Amino acid sequence: MCNERTGRSTCAGPGHFMGHFFEGGHGITRRFLRPVVLLLLAESPCHGYELMGRLKELGMDQSSMDPSILYRMLRHMEREGQTESSLNDSGAGPARKVYQLTPEGREVLDLWAGNIEGIVSFLEEFKNRYEKLGK
Repeated sequence: MCNERTGRSTCAGPGHFMGHFFEGGHGITRRFLRPVVLLLLAESPCHGYELMGRLKELGMDQSSMDPSILYRMLRHMEREGQTESSLNDSGAGPARKVYQLTPEGREVLDLWAGNIEGIVSFLEEFKNRYEKLGK
């Protein structure tokens, strides 16, 4: 984008807007963090640090996301009954809190998954209409 007054770019580069949209716990990352965590826990129980590493598998750039966001969400999901935790002291170092999905958490994951088709349809329609605008 161009600043009308100066004629100069108001962003750091072409990916600047999308970077803010997808990274750092903002935008899409923040909106989809809960269902992604539910999905990862449905695949296998794990601790928060491991979850941070697995977020990248789904294309979420967690490098600039504050880990406290994930840990707060895990505690909140546990209070809501979507996850449960237990201490695992079988590894080297201090015991770690391992989270696993509860049946209630699976229901929430199923609801998210059931809405994906509608989200995809909406995004496809948006993209098609945008492309009609031309460049």
